[in-house]
Amino acid sequence: MSPAPVGSPTGAAVSALRPVVDEVVRRAGFVLDDLDVRPAGRRLVVRVTVEPPEVPGVDDGPAGGADLDAVAELSRDVSAAVDARESDDPAVRDALAGAYTLEVSTPGTDRPLTEPRHWQRAWLRRVAVTLSGGETLTGRVGGVHTPDDGPAAVTLAVGKDLRTVSLDEVTRAGVEVEFKPAPDAEVEALRAARRDSIGAEEQ
Repeated sequence: MSPAPVGSPTGAAVSALRPVVDEVVRRAGFVLDDLDVRPAGRRLVVRVTVEPPEVPGVDDGPAGGADLDAVAELSRDVSAAVDARESDDPAVRDALAGAYTLEVSTPGTDRPLTEPRHWQRAWLRRVAVTLSGGETLTGRVGGVHTPDDGPAAVTLAVGKDLRTVSLDEVTRAGVEVEFKPAPDAEVEALRAARRDSIGAEEQ
């Protein structure tokens, strides 16, 4: 879902709500992944997508989901904060313009991988990738490299080979649903490559 233009009424609502929502989300120990506001009949729907900040370590398996009780509590906290800001801040009150519905959730498996942190949390997941030159490939996600002086890159296990792909070259990527465990050889190769990368960075 593409974000609403900043100059639109819903874009103005996103701009007005983002600071208060982000503050509550961070305080609860989550990362704000997306904030979207859309009209639905006579009211607006405010969709807040969050995820845990933890990134799997070298010896960890794929990242797990967020605690549902914590997400439910966060939803109540966000609702209370938005209501309070709506009462005090004319910009928020004007942006919401009355009734709204709040939805707080975590990303689904169909969430596109567009940021380095998305790839970091996709550790050991199988992904389908389209590159800017039109090439498509399917691989398993390894370590993500985020240098200070260049674009981020990810190591992918593609068949029996490891391949480093710059995220600047990726035009589309998403996690594929798997119904059986990842092959041990792929997992160990990705773990070894990530350990080597960490060792090189520490030298």
